[in-house]
Amino acid sequence: MPIKPNFQIGKKKKFFTPTKKFTDREEPRKVFRDTLNRMKQSSNDTYEVIMYYGVGGIGKTSLQNQLKQELLEFEPNALYTKADFKDITLHTPARALLELVREIQFRQRVSFPHFEIAYSIYFYKRNPDISYNEKKLPFEKELGIMASIVSTMDGMGIAGTVTGIVGKLYDSKKNWNLNKEVKAHLKELENDSVQEIEEKLIAFFAYDLQQAIAKHRIPNAVIFLDTFEALWSGLKNKATIHTKDKWIRDLVASLPNVLFVICGREYLRWEQYDAEWKEIVHHQRIANFENVHADEFLMKCGVEETDIREKIINSSHGYPYHLDLSVNTYFEMKNRGEHLQASRFGSNHREILDRFLEYLTDDEIETLKIMSIPRFYDQEIFAYLLTKHPTGYAITKYEDFNSFSFITSDEEKRFIHSMMRQGILDYTSKELVKSVHQTMAVYYEEKSSLYAKVHQEKEMEALTERMYHQKESHEQLTYIQWLSGEFYQTLKRLQQRGESRFLRDALSILYEELGAKKLGISLVEILVDMVHLNGEYDRAISMIDALFEGQSKEEILASQQATHLFIRKVHHQMFFMPVSPLIQDLLEIEPILAGKKWQKEYNELLFMLGGNLGVLWGDPQFSRKWLVKAIRYAEEHQQHSYQCRAIRKYVDILKLNGHLKWAEDFCKKGIHIAKENGYERYEAILVCTLADIYRMNRQHELAESYLEKAHQMIQKVGIKSWIGHIHATYAELFFQQCQYEEAMNQWQEAIAIYDDIGQKWGQIIAAVGMERCQLKGAIIENPRPLQAWKKVAEDCNYQREVKLINKTIQGETDIFAMPYL
Repeated sequence: MPIKPNFQIGKKKKFFTPTKKFTDREEPRKVFRDTLNRMKQSSNDTYEVIMYYGVGGIGKTSLQNQLKQELLEFEPNALYTKADFKDITLHTPARALLELVREIQFRQRVSFPHFEIAYSIYFYKRNPDISYNEKKLPFEKELGIMASIVSTMDGMGIAGTVTGIVGKLYDSKKNWNLNKEVKAHLKELENDSVQEIEEKLIAFFAYDLQQAIAKHRIPNAVIFLDTFEALWSGLKNKATIHTKDKWIRDLVASLPNVLFVICGREYLRWEQYDAEWKEIVHHQRIANFENVHADEFLMKCGVEETDIREKIINSSHGYPYHLDLSVNTYFEMKNRGEHLQASRFGSNHREILDRFLEYLTDDEIETLKIMSIPRFYDQEIFAYLLTKHPTGYAITKYEDFNSFSFITSDEEKRFIHSMMRQGILDYTSKELVKSVHQTMAVYYEEKSSLYAKVHQEKEMEALTERMYHQKESHEQLTYIQWLSGEFYQTLKRLQQRGESRFLRDALSILYEELGAKKLGISLVEILVDMVHLNGEYDRAISMIDALFEGQSKEEILASQQATHLFIRKVHHQMFFMPVSPLIQDLLEIEPILAGKKWQKEYNELLFMLGGNLGVLWGDPQFSRKWLVKAIRYAEEHQQHSYQCRAIRKYVDILKLNGHLKWAEDFCKKGIHIAKENGYERYEAILVCTLADIYRMNRQHELAESYLEKAHQMIQKVGIKSWIGHIHATYAELFFQQCQYEEAMNQWQEAIAIYDDIGQKWGQIIAAVGMERCQLKGAIIENPRPLQAWKKVAEDCNYQREVKLINKTIQGETDIFAMPYL
């Protein structure tokens, strides 16, 4: 036997270690093999998703790792990639897709040139103020051309501007295997907003992957997704919970013949959105081990004593994580030379944890308590927390601490297993937990300030964690007070910057938990604005109704902030509700507001009456009366934003009446005011309106020039409905030039947007446009019967649109004005 001392100064070497081998799971593995075989033999496009679901610690990740091995045994020429949503940075589609590219496993290198260009444009636009040497792209060594692309962008010398980069890349002599048919789609990204690019990244990823599959004749391709439930962490509303994984459904739909293997804690209910998913998603529940398999696992690990195995199995009920934890405890005891007795293995979960902690030193336990409080840690956080909350554990022993079996890593981040983490927190005093949360809130406050001007992605991650720790360290209502007080200007800044996804997610969770009244009018106002920008008009209305519940109109109108929301509610309603009642609602309160000194609210009302509702109603005289009043009131009180908005709608009245020269003059005046005051949003829609004037005046080249400019400006400010209006204007421009097929294609683009946001005016005008194309011989696959849309226009009190439909039904195809909503 080897020579060894009976006693040794310092930590003892572990002479006994468990040999943990994968055990059982025959049925889930058979489902995987059968699906691969079926897809391999199929000659048709198939969509396949296997969802392995079960409680945390049940062994889903171990199963997924086993399946990866068996995939290559089944088909050595297979390809797979993976992403684990335990890492919260992967919760955005862009970053997750980048991870899937990085994690590609295949016998030779697979390139994703078009995706890398698209992601580079996205990254550059997402971080416009960072010079190349500050950017440090994620995984730039692994991703072939991305660093070169961003360097080329920086060399153009205009921060945040990528116009022309796609052409430069295609014209370069570097062998990047770029396909000419994708070039036009990539060029569109140069003018797209960040959000629009993110939505399109899936298509470029799917295209490159399908090209690789065809080029290398790959018989099986699999995408593994783990910890799927992390995508929904914090969400309470079951009605909206699956909006978080919509992009994954889009990814599946974009990749026929690619198998998706998903592991998570919940059953996927995608069939609620489309019945076809029921045939595509195959669910496999992962349960606890049967006693025979639990015993097999323990024997393979080296637990020799029958009575100890029985005690472990009975106390763990075959739960894999507790089996694993018990094995670790067993070998810790064995390495310490302790007498192994079955009675020393806990009879319940708490006792198992107690037994495991028994063999940690005091400073290890205290450090484990501290590190269990943040959702993850890295070396910097480890040092920061142990400096602020010293436990006696050396900061230099970072790697030693990470060697515990319940700590996993992903890049630089370290995660403590959720079951262990919760168990440790049960040991920890509430005072310490609160104190560490407050420490971490300060840490992330400093980080978010540091990243604010140099790296928006890192800033958003820091803000996410700051809000989490702030929330965990305070009572809920105190947290709300912090959001609407100290943190409010940060939220407003993010609102102006267009961080709609972040704000919707953060505030929607609180809205579902607390409701509108407890959330408060200031935060509801931000949330409603973000929801409105996304075209969710009915949801915006329901939020305002919830806020006003139990209040009379008189009580609402007594508050300036509430009055503003009252009028904004009418703004949301006009997109799909009859106009006449909405006009009456505002006419009733007009005398009340006229007597107050609430300039912003009164101008909003005047604009709504004359600009939006009046024009929709189709009464030019009514519109003109209130618009003139709105313009004069805005001029008198120096409200330049309302002046721009009112002028734009007044131009629509002039267009409808055929006064195109006056319309042009007023429109240019509005553009000048918008430019002078930095109102990019209003300048953009006025430029689009000017383009429509030139279209009506048959100045086609000038119209197209201004439309292109308007398109770029509107994509930058990100107003979804106006992207639809751009397509509608292009459609009529092509129509006037007898390019009917091209006009029809533009109407299809417009219809997709109008349908998505449920805008009645847009749907009606698009139906008219499509019918006009059909009258000229264009072939339409799914025509929209005008009689049905006439009924919609009548119900909405759109008098002008009813007349336009009647003329179109009679075969008239004259030039018509578009008073954009």
